[in-house]
Amino acid sequence: MEFTTLSNNNIKIKLVSTPEQLQEAVTDLSTKKELALDLEFDQNRFTYGFNLCLIQVTDGKGICYIIDPFNLPDLQPFFLLLENKAIMKIIHHSNNDILLLDKMGCSIQNVMDTDVAAKILNYERSSLATVLKEEFNIEIDKSQQSSNWNKRPLTEQQLQYAAIDVVYLHEVKDKLLAEIERIGRLHWLEEENRLLERLKYTEAENPHLRLRNASRLTYYNQFILKALYNFRDNLGKNLNKPSSYIIPNDALVELAINPDVDLHEWLNHTRGIHGRLKNPSYENKLREVIHRTKQAAEDQSISHDYAGSQFKRPFRTAETEKRKEELTLVQAEIVKQFGEFAGRLIINQSLINEYSFTGKLKSTKNYATKIVLDTAASLEINLPQPESSN
Repeated sequence: MEFTTLSNNNIKIKLVSTPEQLQEAVTDLSTKKELALDLEFDQNRFTYGFNLCLIQVTDGKGICYIIDPFNLPDLQPFFLLLENKAIMKIIHHSNNDILLLDKMGCSIQNVMDTDVAAKILNYERSSLATVLKEEFNIEIDKSQQSSNWNKRPLTEQQLQYAAIDVVYLHEVKDKLLAEIERIGRLHWLEEENRLLERLKYTEAENPHLRLRNASRLTYYNQFILKALYNFRDNLGKNLNKPSSYIIPNDALVELAINPDVDLHEWLNHTRGIHGRLKNPSYENKLREVIHRTKQAAEDQSISHDYAGSQFKRPFRTAETEKRKEELTLVQAEIVKQFGEFAGRLIINQSLINEYSFTGKLKSTKNYATKIVLDTAASLEINLPQPESSN
């Protein structure tokens, strides 16, 4: 399929949905020095898990390839292209794209994030739509932003929307990069991009405890909650539905608090319960999970004491408040010099709080560390040499 996009008449869209078409696209793209890239994905909105739905990629001159992964058994040829350090990949707000690629076994290299570039230039809002409007007076249609990218066939409107997310990125990169170079902050961007490339996808540890109010339960109720969470998660995976569509989060916590409830009544009078769970066979499976978990809790003598919050606020002293005040002054001076939004890349509240309570600066960015130390020195504030987090 090939047709002209409404947004840019110099670029044609080409849908890639077979291994032969993918190899043709990779062969073409591998000769380019810069590629604009974007992914459409579903993260527990319409389906279970964090899943790739579409890849958009273009060299900004001829063809915008829209790669449909659903009919492609092997994306490795394209992943090798993304891992090629000789080719720059221009992405706007790349964090989730990089995490998803890493989850799929692809370590993308030579990233140029235009969202970070906009932040370095102190954009209050750094979305692609905002940058295009402010820098090029181009307004893009975002009506398909919440589209269900799992559905096939893709509509012409979806394909055009997907293409718009990449067809302007080369121009955006050139414009922002020129301004960043002019003000001498290219080394900021280089370090930020290399840090992004190091992002790794990890599953949350004890995800059941991340549910609202879970930390306030007793150890016994948390033990029940973990089993319920795993049951719900497995059912969501089997049905390919987001887990919260099976049992809402607040209802899951409620059931963990009251595991002796009449389960049939609870399932049929609790809002948001998936219809499949009301089937007698699934109801019995859930009942068995609760029974088995209660027995395990008794066998293991799980405490009925309240677990309390896992986060305990450090004790404040005159010294911690002095350190906080000093670093807050440094932050204010950095904001004054670089702007509020660029300043957030250099120093944030988390860094201030950590220094306040520990007396240690934890270095994550070399350029930011130098700015913080130099600014502190100009204010005659003595800060310790930072600890490297690398």
